[in-house]
Amino acid sequence: MIVAWAVTGLWVLGYNSQAAYAAEAETPIRMLFGLPRWTVIGWLLPLLVANAFTIWFCLRFMRDEPMEDLPEDE
Repeated sequence: MIVAWAVTGLWVLGYNSQAAYAAEAETPIRMLFGLPRWTVIGWLLPLLVANAFTIWFCLRFMRDEPMEDLPEDE
């Protein structure tokens, strides 16, 4: 899960550092879902994918460990 978030972070930083400056020169700004295209592809989409992966991983693979019995005080 940490690797997935590290890859997402690298994608967000790498893509946005390039696309945001390139989009600044575009006229008109290309929109997607009412937001600038670079924010959807570079920020919103990767975070949605990473969150979906995290939820899937937690529900599918993570298991709760039973707690050990604590000694009773007399």
